[in-house]
Amino acid sequence: MGAPSGEFLLRRLHSLTGIFPIGVFLLEHFYTNAKAQYGPEAFDRATAEIQGIPYLWAAEVVLIALPLLFHGIYGLVITYEGDPLRPAPGARTRYRALAYLLQRLTGVALLVFIALHVWKTRVQWALGGPVPDYAYMKAYLAPGAVRAFYVVGVLCACYHLANGLFNFATKWGITVSARSQERLAAASVAVFLGMSAVGIHIVYSFR
Repeated sequence: MGAPSGEFLLRRLHSLTGIFPIGVFLLEHFYTNAKAQYGPEAFDRATAEIQGIPYLWAAEVVLIALPLLFHGIYGLVITYEGDPLRPAPGARTRYRALAYLLQRLTGVALLVFIALHVWKTRVQWALGGPVPDYAYMKAYLAPGAVRAFYVVGVLCACYHLANGLFNFATKWGITVSARSQERLAAASVAVFLGMSAVGIHIVYSFR
């Protein structure tokens, strides 16, 4: 058996970065922003603790920005080289064919959503703009169109991660049998629904 090809390794790394660190960061991001349900003081205190982490900018670049750029750019390569209407290898049902398509569509949509979100809540602040505290987020999300945009972005992020868990387990040989894959597919739907409920609640907590 020959050594794995470069494409094989890149696809495995792409799958891995979707779970760690990106997926882990999304969960942490949900946890921090969920403090908004307790009011301005709780949210501002939680964000201040993060902003006070030493060398935060370095951690953001190494642990978030670089993996996210790789995952997003290589995801576009995979989408471009493959047929988005074609079921993923080994897919036996219409659901998996649809999941294959939605994974790529949500990935492209997330590139737009994340770029705008990072610009409005991180880059502008780093360049001397307003601090993204509770009052800022409340005003930013006040327009109905912006709030709707964030709801769609949250749904895309939740689906992409939940279905990505299935893809990760399949690609890395964690789930091999058809039965285990069916169970994991059901679990990924549950993860998507649960995270979506939490994410939408967070968006509407800034009111």
